Amino acid sequence: MSRVRTQTRVEVKAAPQASLGLKMLARMLTLNSEELLKLIEQELEENPALEATDEERVRVLTPTPPMLSLDAEYGALSDEGDLDDWLELRLATPPMDLKAHVAGQLRLMIEPALLPIAEHLVESLDIHGYLRPDVVEEAALFLSAPLEQVEYVLEQLQACDPPGVGARDLRECLLLQLRAISPLPDDEVLEWTQKVVQKGWDEFSSGRWETLQRKLKLDAEAIEAVKRFIRSELRPYPAWELEASEALYEPIAPQEPDIIVRVSQSGLRIEIGGAHADALRLSPAYLEQAIRLTRGELRCADDEREHIQHYLERARIFLQALQQRYQTLKRIMEVIAQRQYGFLMTSDARFLQPMTRVEIAEATGFHRSTIGRAVRNKRLQLPSGMVVPLEIFFDASYRTAMLIQQILEAHEGAGARLTDAEIAEKLAEMGIEVARRTVAKYRQRHNILSSHWRERQRLVG
Repeated sequence: MSRVRTQTRVEVKAAPQASLGLKMLARMLTLNSEELLKLIEQELEENPALEATDEERVRVLTPTPPMLSLDAEYGALSDEGDLDDWLELRLATPPMDLKAHVAGQLRLMIEPALLPIAEHLVESLDIHGYLRPDVVEEAALFLSAPLEQVEYVLEQLQACDPPGVGARDLRECLLLQLRAISPLPDDEVLEWTQKVVQKGWDEFSSGRWETLQRKLKLDAEAIEAVKRFIRSELRPYPAWELEASEALYEPIAPQEPDIIVRVSQSGLRIEIGGAHADALRLSPAYLEQAIRLTRGELRCADDEREHIQHYLERARIFLQALQQRYQTLKRIMEVIAQRQYGFLMTSDARFLQPMTRVEIAEATGFHRSTIGRAVRNKRLQLPSGMVVPLEIFFDASYRTAMLIQQILEAHEGAGARLTDAEIAEKLAEMGIEVARRTVAKYRQRHNILSSHWRERQRLVG
């Protein structure tokens, strides 16, 4: 028999790996000014070969600009048409928590003899405005009160503001909100929604759409309209509105803009915020020791030599990455400033030009991933003082949301609120063709309230 020999040859190939400098730069690019300062503070503490040029720690001293944000945290601030009057009204009225808000209404709605029941029910509200399912029986037993009286007080509580308060489950919460909405003539969607929540809740909540259609004799389009109505007009938590308004009273930590654009005699001047490489330096003591080691003038143990070389190299990499971050952001903003000059000068979203990260990459010579890291989590201060996310230039939803806010500010005063369909018509007049459902999607993404909730916000103050 002949022998068959097999050989296995293993070849080891070195895959290209990013250098420590590139890794540090990639990390720094994703950081905003505040995060960068924290990283610098950490590096100063850990690396003895790196020093701040001043005796004090690295600081960034820039004036806090007036802030207009499209983020969820600040979106509600620019929702009303008459912003100044709205803010003045809110600042003149102290914040009120949910229980105090409801208790004040109940005192005007029931007899004094029923106040103990009302106080018990109000104190039983959770932070979202819900009551436990067994609250009626529990209150009657605890207070030795007739069930009829407790049920009556609960009914009065559920008629209070905000709509849905006192609900014992989600279905009841939605029904209470639907009851609070004033019916409009020929409002089929509202009628369908009431029908679905009242008679087809089990099928609706479990997603059995075909069964629901047969049961209520509604077509698929009607069911989709009900879904959109619930998402845009109703809230799963009754206390949502009060919670959102109370958040306005909490102190907001000032956020430094990462990039500032100013108007100068020669045009636009771009300033990159945060600490720069010239705010740091290599430690003179470590540099002197390294030079003496190179010249052979200093003798030390191997671990001491390695310590000096390691931390000096680490400091050099850190400073180079910091300088490269500055140059990268500056170059990207120079290209953006050329293409978005109208918007930067006016702060008007109508002048925003569609852009992609690929276009910026081609214009700057940077890789597309570098552009993505650089614009992420950054805030830009316009010459007007407005602060916007840097991603506003690459996400059409930001532009549409800003235009929606402008439309609301221009057309909503003390009168009726604009519906999503009417907002879509106003956008079409500006040359922007979007469907009503797209308006609703962008409005929800950027925390702009629906017409119903904007009206309730105006009435409640």
